[in-house]
Amino acid sequence: MELVIVAAALVAGIAAAMAGGALSGMRIGAEALGAELAAYMGSLYGFLSGTVAVIIGVAVLMLI
Repeated sequence: MELVIVAAALVAGIAAAMAGGALSGMRIGAEALGAELAAYMGSLYGFLSGTVAVIIGVAVLMLI
């Protein structure tokens, strides 16, 4: 049961990080780069930084 919860938390957290990165990328860089490229770059950055943050967060929650 715990493994399912951890996996769901990882998937949901990474998806939210990618979506947030894409939205902020479009908002910040749409004029300079174009909306599509800015969304791709924001999604990549959200994935890279969000994955680490989600793994650390889930690990801390598992220890508590």
